[in-house]
Amino acid sequence: MADANPGQHPDIASQRDNKLKPFQVARRALIKEWLSGITGVVLVLFMWGHMFFVSSILTGEKNFNLIADIFEYTWLAQITILVIVIVFFVHFVTASRKIPRGLRDRKKMLELGKSIKNSQSNWHQDKTSDIRLRSHSETTLWIWQVRSGMIILVLGSIHLFVVGADIVQRSLGGVGITALESTTRVGSGLWILYVVLLICVEFHAGIGLYRFVVKWGTGKQIPLIGEITRRRTHILERFVFVFFIIVGLITLAVLSGIMDPPLESLLAADLGNPA
Repeated sequence: MADANPGQHPDIASQRDNKLKPFQVARRALIKEWLSGITGVVLVLFMWGHMFFVSSILTGEKNFNLIADIFEYTWLAQITILVIVIVFFVHFVTASRKIPRGLRDRKKMLELGKSIKNSQSNWHQDKTSDIRLRSHSETTLWIWQVRSGMIILVLGSIHLFVVGADIVQRSLGGVGITALESTTRVGSGLWILYVVLLICVEFHAGIGLYRFVVKWGTGKQIPLIGEITRRRTHILERFVFVFFIIVGLITLAVLSGIMDPPLESLLAADLGNPA
């Protein structure tokens, strides 16, 4: 018997399309999920490296300028900022599909957050709402990850533009990134923006890594996490969050002129009195 021709039998073609559509939709969603997770991990690793670079101001302006010169003269800074802008955009596009888009959906998310906050050990029985949930930490983390992500989109874009402008200046023969310019900028009042950005970035990154490790089971490949993935990952995520918040706040305090570089005098004392 000859094979059925889908052109002569439209019902067969439509049935095939209906079977393929769920698979294609699921495949696209999986690809976007992986892109969102991988780009998120890349951004987290970059932010940690960026934090260590900026915190070099704790050792004094001379060391800060030295590291900035190395990155800019070797074009590592120029290449890095270009790659990070692309990764930042891809992460936003792939992750934004989880953000409620319509006003009605956003109101639902706010109502969901309030219901979870108000509900403790018992079910929240608010008769005026169709959302009745028990307190759930994972959902609460997701809600705050969405909120922090929206803040990062605005403040992070501003920061990328400012840093990118400094790097472009160096490429065109200008000053570039220097300790003097950075301290002047932060001390002029932008420290408020950077404090908010620091907290949101570390919170968003911590939750993102936690969810990525738990979702894909990658914690089993990390010796510090092992089999008890969720609990140990949560503990490790909190430790990393607190560590970078403390380092970041001290760094901002130095950049804003509130305190002197704490490690500069220690290094000077060690160099002046060698063993």
